[in-house]
Amino acid sequence: MQRTLIVGWLCFIAGVAHARYQAPRVPVSDPCAGASGLLAELDRPTVADSVCVAKPGRVIVESGYAHSNTNAGISENAPQAEIRFGLGHNNEFVLVPPNVAYMPNSNTSHTSYSATTIGLKHEWGYTRHWAYAGEVLLTTPSPGQTSTHSIGWGEAVNGIVAYNITPRLGLGLMLGATAQYNPYGQRYTSINPDFTATWLISSRWQLYGEIYGQTHTSYGQNSGWDSDGGVQYLVTRHIEVDAELGQRLSGALGGYRNYWGFGAGWEF
Repeated sequence: MQRTLIVGWLCFIAGVAHARYQAPRVPVSDPCAGASGLLAELDRPTVADSVCVAKPGRVIVESGYAHSNTNAGISENAPQAEIRFGLGHNNEFVLVPPNVAYMPNSNTSHTSYSATTIGLKHEWGYTRHWAYAGEVLLTTPSPGQTSTHSIGWGEAVNGIVAYNITPRLGLGLMLGATAQYNPYGQRYTSINPDFTATWLISSRWQLYGEIYGQTHTSYGQNSGWDSDGGVQYLVTRHIEVDAELGQRLSGALGGYRNYWGFGAGWEF
């Protein structure tokens, strides 16, 4: 049933995006290109994924570190890696290798690992103000003592929409459906909205803010909402660095009360 829901959701997203998108009669600038294009292309540091895909033949590598305060103490998370391969025809393949979470608390210090995620994203198109994309993600089974231990595959489908209010101000929405296992092997589903806002201060600097949630944060748990915000800087046209702060709003989404972090993105 869950997989049928996800497939149906993907078809719905594809249909809406195709219906909304009409090829412009006059040339329209690609919102994922230009001097500040990497800021639009990167998935990090937001939880929401970018509406843009990696250009054909290009590779985008993203990584970071987060220092979180949880109910059980401090948690240090790295490398938060993501590798994206441009496939052509507005498609990309994404690989998210395991993340490491280390809790250096006295008497309870331990290290855990997240599962591996793979996926495909397609950019449906863009107009002067709008851009649309959809993606399918699969989380692999993760045997052993991992922070997201799973006896089976997890699935996610996301529809992504971006709206440029002005050339410097933008809004984004990612709406997803997921079906996955918690560390105890219990399967649950969730609808996950994510709202973002960006302000391109200059060709190199960008500020962002984000609010996101899940209708279920685990099996038998209710909804949860978090927020984050930060700054991004383009060192060169193909290298970005960023810093961020995050705060829990309600529920237990993400397992933390608040966090700070930093990271970088490279395009090859």
